[in-house]
Amino acid sequence: MQDIFCYFSCARIASNQLHLLYSMIKATKTIMKMKKLFILCVLLGFSQLKMEAQEIKTRNGFLKYHFYQNDKKISKNNLTDLLKKDMVAFNHWERANTFHTLSWIALASEIGFATWGIIDKNPKNDTTANIGVYGSFAAVLVFSIVSNAQRKKAIKAYNRGLKKSSVFTIKPSKTGFGLVMQF
Repeated sequence: MQDIFCYFSCARIASNQLHLLYSMIKATKTIMKMKKLFILCVLLGFSQLKMEAQEIKTRNGFLKYHFYQNDKKISKNNLTDLLKKDMVAFNHWERANTFHTLSWIALASEIGFATWGIIDKNPKNDTTANIGVYGSFAAVLVFSIVSNAQRKKAIKAYNRGLKKSSVFTIKPSKTGFGLVMQF
């Protein structure tokens, strides 16, 4: 009788151990499924994550502009390096610099005509000097306005290009098997 009791007792222990082992295997499979689901959720979350670089802002200073990125002042050379990444913005930036240089040349010619009008004692040349002063003044105004407009277009084009960038995307692979992450 004791042998039968021992047999049932051993069978019960073995059954409990098998049940425990089965539960552990089932839990491990569930954990693996949860890990896979978590990794999938993380990848899908990152695929929708959009990182936007900091926009460039400009403020007028005394005789020059101050450029800021993330409320940190940057130099004109740093801004030029940033704008080189976007060809449309860089083309506007180059035009703005060209018109800015033309504006300074027109200002120098205005100063030259004004000096000529002051120094020259011949009244016949007053008309020519005045036309030179007024014409170069108009050129300074036009070139400055166009330069500022091109500068604003360059910064707007650069900032507009930032809105489209994302950290990475998940796309189907070219062979048709699996997913590819593109940075």
